[in-house]
Amino acid sequence: MAEPTATPRPRALVVADSDSYLKWAVRRAEDLRDAYDVEVVVVRNAVTPSTAQRAAAIDGRLDTDPGEIGLRALAARLRAERPALLLLACRGPLIELLLLEELRGERAADVVVAGIPGIWFPPTALGLRLRAACDVMVVHSEREREAVTAMLADLPADARLAHLGLASLLEDQEVGGADRPRIVFAPQALVPARREDRVALLDALVDVARAHPELDVVIKLRGTAGEAQTHEEADGFEQLAAGREVPGNLVFAHGALREYLGDCAGFVTVSSTAALEAIAADVPVLVVDEFGVSAQMINLVFEGSGLFGGLDDLRALRFRAPATAWMDANYFQAEGDWVAVAQEAAGASAPGAPMRDPHAGLMRSPQRLRRRSVALGAGDDSWHGPALAPLRAALAAYDRLQRRRRGSQGNRG
Repeated sequence: MAEPTATPRPRALVVADSDSYLKWAVRRAEDLRDAYDVEVVVVRNAVTPSTAQRAAAIDGRLDTDPGEIGLRALAARLRAERPALLLLACRGPLIELLLLEELRGERAADVVVAGIPGIWFPPTALGLRLRAACDVMVVHSEREREAVTAMLADLPADARLAHLGLASLLEDQEVGGADRPRIVFAPQALVPARREDRVALLDALVDVARAHPELDVVIKLRGTAGEAQTHEEADGFEQLAAGREVPGNLVFAHGALREYLGDCAGFVTVSSTAALEAIAADVPVLVVDEFGVSAQMINLVFEGSGLFGGLDDLRALRFRAPATAWMDANYFQAEGDWVAVAQEAAGASAPGAPMRDPHAGLMRSPQRLRRRSVALGAGDDSWHGPALAPLRAALAAYDRLQRRRRGSQGNRG
């Protein structure tokens, strides 16, 4: 009697664009493995991670290095081999571009999922609108889910995501050891925005290094000069330190954060998801509030945590332990449910139903063209023709002007 044929497992395709999204994509791929055959790919775009950034993001958790694919080739593949689940671990403009321009609203998978690779509180209406064609949005705490639910109620009906799933930002990890104790500073690319504030922060770190020669002061960078990141960083700390006399125990480092959390006397940041990794590793934390606490500073989520302190606290090495009640509401909750939510959403949707376009009729608007440039940069083959070179140059100049303007406004965003 013939052996029964095994039912093939459903396929899940996970698409990442930048270094931080790739790290998040790998974690979500691990969530999917029990129910799906999973493949991770990197789409060529404006912030494609380098080989070193990919290695740090993957951190040995994939059997094979993700393949790289162009956006048009990805769209063609989705038309030919529609997966059961498509997870878009990408910036919003690229998601909108793929689903609504390259695919023209054609359904890309039985269920399309998106998310943000870190702390997202308070959530932004733009982030939701750019992902409005997706079926499921992944958040990372009950507090975030409540905030997104409240925001969705105020958006137009065609811009509302129908389902919210919960995933953990944390993971079990072995931290690396060190010959000397250290404190670790994790910069945030966007804040503080003003150069003088970033210089003040660097000055405090230099003061700590000079006052404590027994400690290494490690500034843990996301990339080296010339490497793209999810958010462009103006006035990077390595550049600010260039030409200055700094003590030998102030060092710049790269790689996976977990490698630097062992023998760590304290962790400091202005606003970074990396603070959660430090808390999970039982490292005391200081979240610098010297430059304000606001949505623009991306640090409102730490209100009630007990982790805030100023630069004088940093110089005195006054690091803190988080409040238990804050941990319970923010990122340290029980197991997530996003995979089950996605499976339920797939079963509820019509197989051939088109994806919604909240911007119907605006496909070629200047805003859409600018977002295409932001999403793909030099990775957009269709933009290499000489006829569009002046428009590309104008959009690039506009983006540079906007970045300088945001930087000069400081805490006002």
